[in-house]
Amino acid sequence: MVDISSFGSYEPIMPLSSSVQKPQEALLFTLSNPAMTVRLTDLGTAIVGIDVPDRDGTFEDVVLGFDDAASYYPDGQRTYFGATVGPSANRVEGATVPIGGVVYRLPANEGSNNLHTDRVRGLHAQLWQSEVFESADCVRFTCTMGAGVPGSDLELPGARTFTVTYELDGTCLRVTFDAQTTAATFINLTNHSYFNLAGQASGSVADQELQLFAERFLPIDDASIPTGELRPVADTPFDFRTPKAIGRDIEAKDEQIARGSGYDHCFCIDGYEPDDGTGQLPELCLAARAVDPASGRGMELWTSLPGLQLYTGNFIGGVVGKGGHTYENRGGFALEPQFYPATPSHPAFPNAIFTPERPYRAVTEYRFFTA
Repeated sequence: MVDISSFGSYEPIMPLSSSVQKPQEALLFTLSNPAMTVRLTDLGTAIVGIDVPDRDGTFEDVVLGFDDAASYYPDGQRTYFGATVGPSANRVEGATVPIGGVVYRLPANEGSNNLHTDRVRGLHAQLWQSEVFESADCVRFTCTMGAGVPGSDLELPGARTFTVTYELDGTCLRVTFDAQTTAATFINLTNHSYFNLAGQASGSVADQELQLFAERFLPIDDASIPTGELRPVADTPFDFRTPKAIGRDIEAKDEQIARGSGYDHCFCIDGYEPDDGTGQLPELCLAARAVDPASGRGMELWTSLPGLQLYTGNFIGGVVGKGGHTYENRGGFALEPQFYPATPSHPAFPNAIFTPERPYRAVTEYRFFTA
């Protein structure tokens, strides 16, 4: 079943326009079955909430977020709660992308680098068109972007059409990302949901257990840019190959932990295979398994993408979220499937340049269970 209701209005920011912008109305889409409920909005195609039961059958919302559209816009107090981030998610070194011998610019919005495209011009800040498939518990969102303007600070080429499809299937939320382009371009999309399996207003996630199916991770420099090394996790605080509490090693005396103020690193998912260049997807890989021992709520994340950014909410303290709850630092953890950050700087990383002949496609599944 899919229910549609108002999610309130917000006032768009148009930095290059002198005209007065009218408030925009956002919608809330609620997908539900006896096993779980998912709430989405067409503003940034954000996941607003996911209600799942504990081992005793008590439902809680396990996704951090806000109660209305205005709180999400433009970037949810720089949290990007639940949003589809792109066309360039995560960081790009030097805010430049070389494609076919031409260097294209992105806004230098984090020192000399780029983070998440742009506060108001990224996909997370757009109002997407929606199409509901009632019989399939499915909503598809579509957003178009024109080619970047040469000489501007957002030059990525190609007229692009992005679609994000959410499907509720039992205890699984399946998210399919597609993008078509008229020219070779850089595309790196992710969903930026933060999870707290005890309930979104339950405080620290330090005692929740996480397992990552990754033998290697990407070390970062002082600007949080991957160095290009794929470092083994063995004998480091980044070894989640067997389940451990998120907080066990988060204060370890380790250069990489210090640079991220906790975990803010991309892990290289075991078993990843690149696409065949036709848009056909490889098999999904199990990337992560998280459990809240106190409630028994658990989640597996499966994806077709090569990387998984683990961010432990190191800077979300003081953000006022749903129900007026003030989140604390490390009050949620984000698991962001994506191509590796800073991919344009490292040709050995999986290729994130897409063309009319090689469209972008990726799938992520959030599979919930009780333990």
